[in-house]
Amino acid sequence: MRVAPIFLLLLAVLSGCGYGLNAGRLRPGLETVSVPYFENRSNEPELEVELTEAIIDGLIADRTLKVVDEGQSDAVVLGTIRSYRQDEDFYGEDRRAERYKITITVQVSMVDAQTNEDIAKSTTIRGDGTYLIEEGLDGELAAREEAAEEIVAGILNLVVEEW
Repeated sequence: MRVAPIFLLLLAVLSGCGYGLNAGRLRPGLETVSVPYFENRSNEPELEVELTEAIIDGLIADRTLKVVDEGQSDAVVLGTIRSYRQDEDFYGEDRRAERYKITITVQVSMVDAQTNEDIAKSTTIRGDGTYLIEEGLDGELAAREEAAEEIVAGILNLVVEEW
């Protein structure tokens, strides 16, 4: 089987030219971040807890920034959940909804923890996820996680500069 040698050759070439999976770099002086609970202006109860914890988990998993307590961070991510929507996304032949789309919209900014100056000005980030009607509550929760992952990616884009 020739897949392994080709993969190793590709890996050697990519590592030799300075290309990596992390195509950006952090802004100078930014190593740690804290994420207080987002304000929830949606009609979905407890969404701020679920989403803030998902954002913290996503930032920890990404390892670009170290997540610390608010008093110890270089920056603070501030956010407001503006809306939570659940809409029909796909209809079957019988004109009944078969797939739903979850959309979470947040307003996010990042400020310097010492000076309170903007590191990233307030911006709107939207995350989407879909699930099939037969998946029920498990599907809806998975779609919410999918939407949260997109929001985490948007937050990382606020602080990582592209080459």
